[in-house]
Amino acid sequence: MKKLAILIQRAFEEKFEPQSLVRAFKKDGWHVDLLAVEDIHAVFDQDGDHFIHISKGSLDQYDVMLVREVFLYAKYSINIITYMRNKGKMVIDNNLSVIRHTMNKIVDGQKLAQAALPFPKTFYAPTFTLYMKMLPTIEKEIGYPLLLKHKAAGKGSSIFKMNDRLDLENKLADLNEDKAVGRYYIQQMLDLKADYRILVVAEQVVGAMQRIPKKGEFRANFSLGGSVKPVELTDEMRDLAARACVATEAQFGGVDIVYTKDNKPYLLEVNRTPGFEGFMTAHGIDIPKLFVEYINKLYAEHIS
Repeated sequence: MKKLAILIQRAFEEKFEPQSLVRAFKKDGWHVDLLAVEDIHAVFDQDGDHFIHISKGSLDQYDVMLVREVFLYAKYSINIITYMRNKGKMVIDNNLSVIRHTMNKIVDGQKLAQAALPFPKTFYAPTFTLYMKMLPTIEKEIGYPLLLKHKAAGKGSSIFKMNDRLDLENKLADLNEDKAVGRYYIQQMLDLKADYRILVVAEQVVGAMQRIPKKGEFRANFSLGGSVKPVELTDEMRDLAARACVATEAQFGGVDIVYTKDNKPYLLEVNRTPGFEGFMTAHGIDIPKLFVEYINKLYAEHIS
């Protein structure tokens, strides 16, 4: 029987997405284990390296490893991925180990801009001192209101609307006190008409949801009280989502695309471990089946 390990942080083990993947792969005849990164230790000696799960044993028993949410342990996960590949195992990691992706929206934004894809004007400085020196440039190039955004946080958290220079100076000073200012970047605040999440699975653009902010909220995230509704993909949305995943080297992604009131599209980010429960409910698409089909295809090529 083929054996699959799904590498994940313990906090995500009971979520809908990993549990639905376990069911789908078991239905297809795979033996599947969810392996929390926190339960895997490493041993190195003259005989080589060994990565061992506290209850399941050596990782080299698995034929395939699928890497999911490992945000806090991205660097250690790369060690695990390298070990598995050195053992001749197949790993689907959404190119985590290739591009050293560690939930850095500045890196992905740079890749989108380099691919000449529509991206909001963005500014970043590593220190409080440089931010203060560059305030006139920020005001000239970006203007107010603007957004101050954390380069790693998700679900709309740690995004602040700055209405003027005083707002921005005070917030940057607060962040500097916590030694966190280097984790934030500044981005143009667009006058939005619509906000969409496009789901890409196994390099296929599979569907779109419109995200609608609650009254009085500028962020449209469902976790912040926003609502969602299924919409038909346009050719432009499909093309932009596919090109964004190519640019950021993502086989799987939740691509955020917004349209301004003058109908111009902008890419905001590519989320590498998007949820898909809402897409399944809204569109009737069996997302776990797409994972199974994709990994079966890759595994057949791997062992041939």
